[in-house]
Amino acid sequence: MFKEHVSPNLNQEDGNIQVQVQTGDNQAISFKTHPNMNKELFANENILGLKDPNRPFPTDQASDAGGVGLLKWRMQSTDESMVPLTINCWPSSSGNETYVSIEYGASSMFDLRNVVISVPLPALRDAPSVSQIDGEWRYDPRNSILEWSVLLIDNSNRSGSMEFVVPQADSSAFFPISVRFMATDTFSDLKVTNIIPLKGGNPPKHAQRTQLITENYQVA
Repeated sequence: MFKEHVSPNLNQEDGNIQVQVQTGDNQAISFKTHPNMNKELFANENILGLKDPNRPFPTDQASDAGGVGLLKWRMQSTDESMVPLTINCWPSSSGNETYVSIEYGASSMFDLRNVVISVPLPALRDAPSVSQIDGEWRYDPRNSILEWSVLLIDNSNRSGSMEFVVPQADSSAFFPISVRFMATDTFSDLKVTNIIPLKGGNPPKHAQRTQLITENYQVA
């Protein structure tokens, strides 16, 4: 699941505004506005404004909660090329050991940052033996998880692999694999293009930050 929202970060006196946005050309995306927003205004003019134009945007929620959510989007697709990062895992047993090979493949659509691929392991007495890796690894013995970390995936490393060995285990022990990462681009390519003051005067100063963050990304 990927999430993105537009939220104002305002001083109290700057709350009487509307926000002009550009939604990009991705036809697979559907947008949903907050219940207090003027849905027709957004549908017809791509402007985020409250149903009651005399009511200012709330400005006391823009801290750790990420501001006041105004707009959400959702995209569904069966096109595998739209997946930012694919993971393939092949466990195979030989004698008293299980050899696990894992590969990632990243789409050229995004440069991915702070990538962590978390592989569950069977209960172990010692850390797994990692024989080859593109990136770094860390073993979490308390939760029996092997974390494969790649700081940045870009055009120089769209694919990578890791191999490790553990005592013999069933192949199901290594799933589901959880992945987290972030990017500074999104599927929606949503942009704020203008801030419209409703009480006249100059538009308030504003800044925009775009992030794609994984909330639940698993490979079963």
